[in-house]
Parts: sequence; C-alpha cells; structure tokens
Amino acid sequence: MTFADITIVPVPSEREDAYLEFSRRMAEVYREHGATNIVDYWQAEGSADQAGFHGDGATYAPGALRGIASIAGASDSDSVVVTVTEWPSREVRDRGTAAATKDPRVVATLDETPVFDGSRLAADSFAIAMRVDSH
Repeated sequence: MTFADITIVPVPSEREDAYLEFSRRMAEVYREHGATNIVDYWQAEGSADQAGFHGDGATYAPGALRGIASIAGASDSDSVVVTVTEWPSREVRDRGTAAATKDPRVVATLDETPVFDGSRLAADSFAIAMRVDSH
C-alpha cells in the first residue's frame, strides 16, 4: 500500500528560490532511497477564503475556520510549503528514510545556513486511503 510523508513548514517568502533548490537536492536523495513521488506545494499568494471550502449557506463567525498558514504559525512574511513524499510501502519508507538521513548529502546540510526554521516544521506519515486521479 502506498505510504506518504507529509511535511508543513512556514518559509520566509523571499527564500522561495533557496528553498526550492534545497528541496530539489533532498528530493534526489530520497528518490535514490526509494521515494516514488515528491511534490512541494508553495502556498498561493492571496490564498482562498476558508469559507469557500464549504457549501453555500454555511455560516461561520469571522476567524472560525483556520487555514493551514495559521495552524503552521506562519507570519505575514512567510509562505507555507506542504511537501508530500510518496513511497511504495511503509517498509520501503522506513528503510529509505533511515538511509536518507544518514546520506552524506543530507548530513552536509547541517553545516549550511538554514533555508527555514526547522523547529517550525510539522511532519507525519500516512497510509493513502483513497486516490482519485484525473487519468
């Protein structure tokens, strides 16, 4: 069964290019260790009104619906990045992440100037329960 790691992190908006370059390097490592698909979603400027995610006629008090940016603790100068890393199975994921975190290319990033504040990163793993593709 397909398995996915999902991370959510606020990144200073002006660091988008640096973040994407960093992410490309890390994606290469994770792909070599078994990840099948890695997608970064950069928060769209002028994100949708949260009420737009619910049916017409639904009424909510102002601020009652939280966006991911508020949950992630993003400031006005941040954009939120959601990354989905897919693996063919949990077993491949467990082996792959163990190997990737020891990979010299990943270890070397510890000496780099951080692109984002790692203490603000949220992550978890999920079994994919349903997938609807457009093809």
